[in-house]
Amino acid sequence: MKEKYRVLGETEQYILLYLISIKEGVAVKEIYEEMKLSPNSVTQALNKLLNEGFLVEKREEVFPRKRLIYLSEKGRKIAQLLLQIQEIMKSNQ
Repeated sequence: MKEKYRVLGETEQYILLYLISIKEGVAVKEIYEEMKLSPNSVTQALNKLLNEGFLVEKREEVFPRKRLIYLSEKGRKIAQLLLQIQEIMKSNQ
């Protein structure tokens, strides 16, 4: 049975970058469990962010099938901006 999934929007991709910035080297499974989305939806968004150069993927040495996701330098810059926006929003409450 083919699993249904939805395409993550731009805002959700920013949330994805933010989550990875909090815990770099996070496993794909942890991401979709945290976001409560289907594995296919998260994988599609991750692949897009990987192709655009925001993320870097490494394979775990002990379990090579396990994909670990890190921010690239480009992704780190965006994550820093997102954190600044979050701080501004908190200070205006």
